[in-house]
Amino acid sequence: MNRKLIIATITFLIGALLVTAAAFGKPQACCNISRAKLLAKRSTQTAKQENGAQTATIEINSKGFDPGSLKLKAGVPAKITFLRKTDEGCAKSVVIKEYNINRDLPLNEAVTVEFTPRKGEFTFACGMNMLKGKLIVV
Repeated sequence: MNRKLIIATITFLIGALLVTAAAFGKPQACCNISRAKLLAKRSTQTAKQENGAQTATIEINSKGFDPGSLKLKAGVPAKITFLRKTDEGCAKSVVIKEYNINRDLPLNEAVTVEFTPRKGEFTFACGMNMLKGKLIVV
């Protein structure tokens, strides 16, 4: 009886070890971007005014979102184009929760989101909420 219990316990522990290693052993693709790159100084861009709307382009590269911050004017329609230029990392979609925006970002294809911003600061992020940028609306 003790032998069966010992074998069952060892089997359980080995299984638990394998599950833990599979879940936590290898970093996700989004973690391949080094912390130094993520913490590097990111630029802030002000949107351009064109045909009654404010426009800007945000590229997704090996450092994340570039620029990392975007200044917009409240009440003026905005057209922000996201262009993913790398398959490195997890930024395969963009989410702006406050505006109910959740769009896939195909590699090397421009994706434009349109909304009318209200005053405040809002976060845009990858679908995993690991890479982030900021909308500063004045």
